[in-house]
Amino acid sequence: MNILTNSHIFSNLVLSIAGVLVFLKYFKAQTIESRLLWGIFLLSISINAAVELLVFAGVEKLKFIHIITQAAEMTLGAICLVVASFSLILKYNPTIVVMLSTLILGMTLFLSILIYNVPYVGLIIQPFCIIVTLCISCLGLAYRQKSALWVVMAMTLLAVSAKSQSIPLPMHPLDLNHYIIVLSIICVGRAVQDQYKILF
Repeated sequence: MNILTNSHIFSNLVLSIAGVLVFLKYFKAQTIESRLLWGIFLLSISINAAVELLVFAGVEKLKFIHIITQAAEMTLGAICLVVASFSLILKYNPTIVVMLSTLILGMTLFLSILIYNVPYVGLIIQPFCIIVTLCISCLGLAYRQKSALWVVMAMTLLAVSAKSQSIPLPMHPLDLNHYIIVLSIICVGRAVQDQYKILF
């Protein structure tokens, strides 16, 4: 199927590339633990978009893999986002223990969706993690941190992307969702870039 004639394939392609490029460009200076947490968040989005792209392209065998990547993005990726944002905004270098605890919690939630077939868990966890990250960002704004402002913008865009069906634009809601998430990913990258800058 031609990418240019299927908007879903193109928007997934843009999203999958954006996650990888932002990770490679902005996260080189982070510690290994922090980079791993951010990497799981960003690359879980990119991998899910890439698998969804192939499903829309007609690779029916990947439908189950898509369910797995979706679950990983909504649980493991979301949990890593909270801890990574906390570390970024409060200038805390996550230890190996913190990193492993985060991965264990995320994997437990991820496996609970797959083993017990409870997909609604991800629909609860992801918005909750966005709210927690927003609260952490508000704390950062109190200390006039520029990175906190970028994280607020990123989380706001993620929240808006979930309501893409209600946005009156001449575009398919799924494609709009993907492009809004791309903007959110770029804001995350800028947050890391401006980690030590003050707002005013």
